[in-house]
This record gives sequence, C-alpha cells and structure tokens, in this order.
Amino acid sequence: MRIIRHNAYIARRKTRAKLMALSGFVMLVATLFVALLPNLLAPSYILMLVGFIVFNLGMQQVGKWTRNPRNDQILDSQLKTLPDRYAMVHYPPIGKRRAEHLMIHPGGVLVVTAKEIDGTIKASGSKWRRSNPGIRRFLTFSGPQLGTPSIETEQSVGEVESWLTEHQLEIDVEGAVVFVHPSTELDIEAPDFPTLHGDELPQFVQSLEPDPTFTGKERARLMELLGTGEQVESPAARTRRRPVKRRAA
Repeated sequence: MRIIRHNAYIARRKTRAKLMALSGFVMLVATLFVALLPNLLAPSYILMLVGFIVFNLGMQQVGKWTRNPRNDQILDSQLKTLPDRYAMVHYPPIGKRRAEHLMIHPGGVLVVTAKEIDGTIKASGSKWRRSNPGIRRFLTFSGPQLGTPSIETEQSVGEVESWLTEHQLEIDVEGAVVFVHPSTELDIEAPDFPTLHGDELPQFVQSLEPDPTFTGKERARLMELLGTGEQVESPAARTRRRPVKRRAA
C-alpha cells in the first residue's frame, strides 16, 4: 500500500495542542492569585472554569497528535499488507478544510473516520454512546472523545465529493467508521456507515466493488492533488535498473 502523509500539518497541530494545554494550565494557576484579590472572587471562578475547559481540550489534542503511534500510524500498520493499487492519504487539504484519512482504492475513495476509544460503544443509526461508569467518564474527559462518528463521516464525504466536483473528477466516495483501539467492543445497530474494528479494515477495503471507469490517469491526478503541500511524505518513485552490457573479453 502507498502512503501519503502531510507531516507539516501534523507538526502544526502538535504545536497548537501544546500551546492550548499550556494556556489552560496558566489560567488555572492564575485563578489562585486572582481569588486572593478583593472583590475578584466571582471572576476567579469564571477564569477557573475557562481554564479547566481550555486545558482539557488542549490535552485531548495533545493526546491525539503526540500519541505514539497516532491513529494514522495505526491505520498504516493495519493496512500494510494491501498491494500498491491501494493508497492511504493522511490529512490532505480539501478546499479550506482537512480530511483526516482517505483511502484510494480501485472503486474510488473511502473516507475513514478513525476513533481510538476503548470500552463498549453502542450506536443506533446516527445516535452514539460510550458505556462508561460515572467516575471513569470524568477521568477520561481529557482523553479521546467519541463525538458523533456518523455525522462526522457524512460531513467529510460531502466535502470530498464537492472537492472532486470542483476538480472535475467523477469518482465514487464512500465512508466508514473505524475503531482502532484493540479493547473496543462494538454494539452497533443499523449504522449510517459501515462500522468496524481496525483489524477488519483490510478485508473490508478489498471487498469494495471496483469501478472500471476509474482510470489510472484519474488515480494519478487524484494522488497528485492530494499530495500537494509542504513536507509531504509520499512513496518514492520506482526506478527500473537498466541491464549493464558487459564487453566481451
């Protein structure tokens, strides 16, 4: 499988995450001093609340972008056995936004919404819930969040379709929700999009129906567009060695 990764974007997100977490921490520390000042007790509570929220949002992002391995690296490891007609593109620019993970396959493009959430995940249609005891829910506030994967996937699919239309590419776009944590248990009923464990992804991708109209020329142009940017990790071009003719002795 070929991999295209936008490393400059990942580096920027790491920096922003650390700054956000640091800003929240500074707010929390400042609360101790503001509370000692006359008539500033109420503002100190507001500062503490804002600092708590900013700090935890920052820590969520720090975990996402500095974790080793990150979600993109976990996906690469799980898909490494796929042949070169498959390509995974991580964090490409799609208009003014960024798609997280796009799999280019013989049938088109698969939008992958990756979640590293452990525990039991229950879903019915577009309604999602993570089963956690109360105290554990509080302790995981700074960790990865479930969100609403089906809505996130639907939005990403729509954005990719619009972007392809702008570039006059008629390519089918599908979506899937993938849970990459090995301890995740799924209790899914009538999902809006296929929902599976990470180790099920290679077989799922290979089961997608190929599209004979998706030509090699379109594929090359699509990978070129998605691979445009700063500090982009992409597969090295393969070169064929020419046989060396030996002179007769």
